[in-house]
Parts: sequence; C-alpha cells; structure tokens
Amino acid sequence: MNKQQFLFILQNHLAVLSEDERKELLTDYESHFIHGLQNGKTEEQIAQGLGDPFQLVKEILGDRSPTQDPQIKMYSKKPVTITRNIFVYTGLFFINIIVIPVLLGLWSGWVGLSAGAIAAVLSPLMLIPEYLINHVFSMAKLFATIAGIGIGLWLFIAVNVTYKWLITISKSFIQWNINISKGGKTN
Repeated sequence: MNKQQFLFILQNHLAVLSEDERKELLTDYESHFIHGLQNGKTEEQIAQGLGDPFQLVKEILGDRSPTQDPQIKMYSKKPVTITRNIFVYTGLFFINIIVIPVLLGLWSGWVGLSAGAIAAVLSPLMLIPEYLINHVFSMAKLFATIAGIGIGLWLFIAVNVTYKWLITISKSFIQWNINISKGGKTN
C-alpha cells in the first residue's frame, strides 16, 4: 500500500471527525511518510510500519463508528494479494523456464571443464600401460604429457574460479526467486 492509498483510507473513514481533527491527523501521518522517505524507506515500508489503516481508524474513533464508503473496498487486502500472487508466480514460472536450463547448461560446462582438467593432469599415468604393453619409451609422448599436466593445472584454476562464480549466481537466483515470491525487492 502506498502513501496515497493509506491517506485515502484514513481520510474517508475519519469523515465522522471534525475537519480540523481530520486534517491534523492526516498531516501527522503525512509527516511520517515524508520523514520515512528522507530516511530511505519506501512508501510501502512506511505504510507497513504505521500499521493497518483500518485498525488505526478503529483506534482513533473508539466508540464512534466510521461511515462505510463503497470505494474503500477496492483497497481490501485479499483480492489485491491474490491477483498479485497470480501474476508473480506466473512470471516466475516463465522466467524459470528460461533461466534454469541456462544454469544447468553452465553447470554441465563446468563438469566438462573439471573432467578435462582431471584427464590432463592424469595423462602421464597413460604412459605406464603403453610402456608395459609396447616396451617402447617415447620422449615426445613424455613432453606431451608434461604439457598436459600444465594445461590441466591451468584448467583447475579455471574450474575453481568458475565454480565460485556459478555458486554465487545460483544462490543469487534462488534468493531472488524467494524475495519475489515473498513480495520483497528485486535488488
């Protein structure tokens, strides 16, 4: 609920008060919004901090009953929340249909990079069976396996950096989904 909606509800439900009392109360609540905005809060956060405007009206009026304005019903929480949830979860569904396969593809690429790094580092071990079977030692193959070890070590560095990056992106995406579904900010 934003500032305009909050003050609209108060103004219409406090119609039984004198004009001076009503203006004083509205000015007081408006100053809460001004002060909160200056401190970096959103209108929704300020309204939530002030409480339910319908409950505030009940507390302010006490025994006096407020007049019921039919236009106020459009600000009731349930229809807005249900409609919002339908749009939010539908949007999240379609976003996730696109993003989750991309993330799975990135993780699959990481697995392939890891396998390549392990294979390159373990390449000298393949010289032993070849020597035992053929009884031939080749210096060119030895240098090729040493180069493979070097490439494998570089790949391990890339695997480590990529792993940290993928973990950060995956956690951020999961947290973003949770924040959106709870109605929080998208940061």
